[in-house]
Amino acid sequence: MAVSARRPCISLYQSARRRKLLRLLNAGIALCIEGETGSGKEYVSRTLHRHSRWRSGKFVAINCAAIPESLIESELFGYQPGAFTGASKNGYIGKIREADGGVLFLDEIGDMPLALQTRLLRVLQEKEVAPLGASRSVPVNFALICATTAT
Repeated sequence: MAVSARRPCISLYQSARRRKLLRLLNAGIALCIEGETGSGKEYVSRTLHRHSRWRSGKFVAINCAAIPESLIESELFGYQPGAFTGASKNGYIGKIREADGGVLFLDEIGDMPLALQTRLLRVLQEKEVAPLGASRSVPVNFALICATTAT
């Protein structure tokens, strides 16, 4: 997809590409946007969210490169109270459940460990997430938009 680095949403806003991306997003198909740093990948994602069937839900953004590998699993999937040493006594819902009914935007998805990418794929397939330390999964329904830097 060619999106102008200076004005990323202008060329997308009134285009057939935008309509196609919205159809895919509305159908629950995960999108991946590739572009250089600063090209507006998150801006495009927020625009798609605002015009999609997911607009009444939250837009939850997470930069996979900014979270240490040791924390990203609990940040995404959440955890039950006492799931690990140092866990909050109240637990944590996680970004996936926070995005339920809306859009989860994962920036720099290529920096996410492969094991977690596999676990995320299972969430997308099964439409449920198991927080760390939980004995059962929780149903979720969200759209996924990933972004990566062009290589």
